[in-house]
This record gives sequence, structure tokens and C-alpha cells, in this order.
Amino acid sequence: MAVYKTNALVLRRIPLGEKDKIVTLFTREYGKLNAVAKGARRTTSRLAGATEPLMLLRALLAEGMNLDILTQCEIRESFSHLRSDFGLILRATYACELLDKLTVERDPSPEAFDLLLSTLYVLQRAVEPDAALHAFELQFLAQIGYEPRLDACARCGKDLADGEGAGFSASRGGLLCGPCADATDDTLNLSPAAARMMIRLLNEEDAKALARIEMTPTEREEIARVLRAHLRFRLERDVKSTEFLDAHRLGAMNLTPDAGT
Repeated sequence: MAVYKTNALVLRRIPLGEKDKIVTLFTREYGKLNAVAKGARRTTSRLAGATEPLMLLRALLAEGMNLDILTQCEIRESFSHLRSDFGLILRATYACELLDKLTVERDPSPEAFDLLLSTLYVLQRAVEPDAALHAFELQFLAQIGYEPRLDACARCGKDLADGEGAGFSASRGGLLCGPCADATDDTLNLSPAAARMMIRLLNEEDAKALARIEMTPTEREEIARVLRAHLRFRLERDVKSTEFLDAHRLGAMNLTPDAGT
């Protein structure tokens, strides 16, 4: 039975029988994979805590017939500050779910791994956590070719200098000029300031600079709304954890959801 080592982030886990778990790992070297963690539901198991979502591991796996087996692992980072804050857990869980939904198994993507890992670190110290999360959304969408068009009208192609559009269309996939905004049924309001912020978040690669970004309430609300519409149109459904995150932003919930479901 061949064994291999890899750096891995735990995206989610589900119970398997009374003692085991199936964990979904996103690895830098091999992409997304599912593995059985035998005995990990036992509180005395060394795999118990390590196989919870949002753990960064150095994992040893053995190839199996259907699923590989997680035999050993070393926790490299547990993101304790992130775990102590309800809002940060929700945002991190959403980022993991989005990556899970938009990747296929065994398709290596070191850029996506690095982006998610960087986002988890930035979330722990960000002045504006939603800026870090929206940067992740935009940059990850750019990696897979789904980023919204922000430099020109997505309908007619007219150049839009510095985000000076008149709205945003999910069906068209980006900013719209005035005439096209009026002619498009699903146009959402997106102010030039919010559009400029999206451009900044899409292009910001420095983690320290990203952690210092601040947004106005209007920018925060508009960007969240258009990105949700953009993703819903492409996925043909909402990301499940969006509902929890929206409720938290509105102050409508105070109970932590199970990050592994």
C-alpha cells in the first residue's frame, strides 16, 4: 500500500460509522481529496482534533481501494484566534465551502491552496474581515475564469474608467454602462466607489495591505449583494453557508453552526 505526505487544509468532515470520519482535504500537491480517518470520532484518538475543519496539517496518507486513509498527521496551524470569533468562523467556513464547490477531486491547484491559506491568516488580523473574504472570492474566481468584468461594460464592451459603471448584472457577468444598465433586467446597484473597491480587492496581493483595508457600510453591502448574485448565477444555487453569514451580518443569529456540515 503506497503512502504519501502532503500539506492539507481540512475543508469539512462527516461521521462514518461510530468511530471514523471521512474528511475532505484540500492539499497543495494533489488538490482536493476525501480520506478516511479511522477512529477519529473517539475523543482519545490523536486524529480527533486534527480532523476538524480549518486545521492546517502535514498529513500522511495511504492509498486505498475507494478512499485513501489518513494514517498520521501533524497540526501545523489551528487558527485559534479565528476559532474564537463567531463571525470569523462563518467567513472561513464560507471560503472553504466555496472552494469545495468549485473544485474537482485530484486536480492540483497550489495557487488556490495558497490563496485559501493566506485568507485564513488575513482573517485573523483584518480590520475589515469582509474585505479579506471578498478578496478571496474575487481572486479565486479569477483563478478559475469566473471573475466579474470590472474594466468595461459586460454587455457592450465600452471602457469604464476606474469603475465608473451604472450597475452590475450577474447574467452579463460584470459592470454595465448607463444605457446597458437600463436595458438589462437583472441590473443591481453598484456605486463607482464599491466597484473601485472590488477592483482593489481583486488585485491586492499583499496580505498586510489587505488586512488594513477598510470599507464603508455601503461598499460592504453592495459588494456582498453583487458577488452573491454573480455566484448564484454561475453555480445555479447559493453557497449553503451564505445564509448563515448573511444572518450574522444582520445580527439575526448568535449560535455557531457546525462548520463540518
